[in-house]
Amino acid sequence: MKLARHLTVTLTIVLAAPLISPGARAQQDTNSANYIMLGCEAFLLDPIPTSRLLVAGVCAGIIDTLQAIKPNICLPGISTRRLLVRGVVTYINNNPARLHENFIELAGEALEQTWPCTKQ
Repeated sequence: MKLARHLTVTLTIVLAAPLISPGARAQQDTNSANYIMLGCEAFLLDPIPTSRLLVAGVCAGIIDTLQAIKPNICLPGISTRRLLVRGVVTYINNNPARLHENFIELAGEALEQTWPCTKQ
């Protein structure tokens, strides 16, 4: 299980690195929710459009990594990557004025708000 998480984190970093390089930033803010949401929405399609495969993988990888490392997210017993992506997409779509914000921060907030841990 730990190996799978390490592979997910590594894959996310490798896939996201070209998107966050200084040259790419000059053209478009590839760290923004506005940009990465294109991939998140594509991830929910069946099949994922070929032109959006990379950014869909970045979206899913970021969300998967966030749920693994944030301690205050409590997922239901049976949860899928698709469920997590759908939760983040719904949260961000309900806050369209924030699309310019950093996707990682906004997705983390979405996961915490959608699946908060309740005190027992």
